[in-house]
Amino acid sequence: MPAPNPIRALGTILAPTGPRTYRTALPNGKEIIAHLRPRLAAALGPLPPLTQVHLELTSYDFSSARISGPLHPLPPPSPSAAPL
Repeated sequence: MPAPNPIRALGTILAPTGPRTYRTALPNGKEIIAHLRPRLAAALGPLPPLTQVHLELTSYDFSSARISGPLHPLPPPSPSAAPL
């Protein structure tokens, strides 16, 4: 069950740490672990470093957050970037 009033913030993806988790920096420089919901992860695919995202944090734990979406729409992947 989601928190009734999440704390909303912007973050910048620094690096992936797992299939749906990312090391993310807040505007004040603090680094946290942020995760994507499975449905959003399937819709967005992997997020590249330096992507700005909307985050939701709870007042109980400021070391992790949920990524609620990218700040700007991500460009579609180029066909030349597809693995062979």
